[in-house]
Amino acid sequence: MTGGPGGEPVIRLSSAAFTYRGPPPVAALKPTSMVIYRGEHVAITGPSGSGKSTLLNLLGLLDKPTQGSIEIDGIDVGAAPERERAAVRAHRIGFVFQSFHLLPYRTSIENVMLAQVYADEPRRRRYASAMAALAEVGLDHRAHALPTALSGGERQRVAIARALVNRPSLLMCDEPTGNLDTATTLELTDLLGSLHRAGTTLVVITHNPVVASRAQRQIAIRDGELAETPQPATGSPGPSPGTGSPGPSPGTGSPGPPPALPEALPPADRAHGDEDTHAFPDE
Repeated sequence: MTGGPGGEPVIRLSSAAFTYRGPPPVAALKPTSMVIYRGEHVAITGPSGSGKSTLLNLLGLLDKPTQGSIEIDGIDVGAAPERERAAVRAHRIGFVFQSFHLLPYRTSIENVMLAQVYADEPRRRRYASAMAALAEVGLDHRAHALPTALSGGERQRVAIARALVNRPSLLMCDEPTGNLDTATTLELTDLLGSLHRAGTTLVVITHNPVVASRAQRQIAIRDGELAETPQPATGSPGPSPGTGSPGPSPGTGSPGPPPALPEALPPADRAHGDEDTHAFPDE
């Protein structure tokens, strides 16, 4: 199974499969070939136990295929050493999860900057880039709020900003609206749509038919096999292939001076009053 014609492939699966060794062995993903092109918006749907998580782990380079190959931006990462796979994950893939995974005693901007730490981004560049990413999701005015002071929708926007800050080739979302109410789900779906129109390559794994219906392509997975659902013409074209990820939003103004960050990240159970005595590691 392949994507539409033209454009530059971001993901290419070639007869990729994954079998859990057991005993007994379980073929969670049967041999499949698929191409996702730059600038596409793809939804992957399927019931529990269909192989969605296995596919996500392969696409996110958390597992290696037991058969076939995976390429990200033309780099064969299926059997690459873990160090190389980790570098590709940090620089080329942004992850958005159902449960947000924000540090509770770190502000919005500090949570976004954490992704830059893992990507070895120079410290002097982190604040401005993180503020631009928050502005891109409409949350720069909440940059210094703690997650405990944010709504569920706002927390997911911070998580999306964190996924975007390193300008990845691919934004991968695993049930991004699973913990949100109907109104907030529609808001987040609109945001993902706007990011796609700006050029972001999106892969969204979802049970929600409303979220899936916004994608250019819908791929169903069942019993470890993928099948593409034909999409009707909408008259509303997406971005041209090859446009890449969006840059900082224009007109956001100067991000201002960065806050003084302490020396190391706090443990998750540290009290709020102690948050200013710890920080991100420096280079």
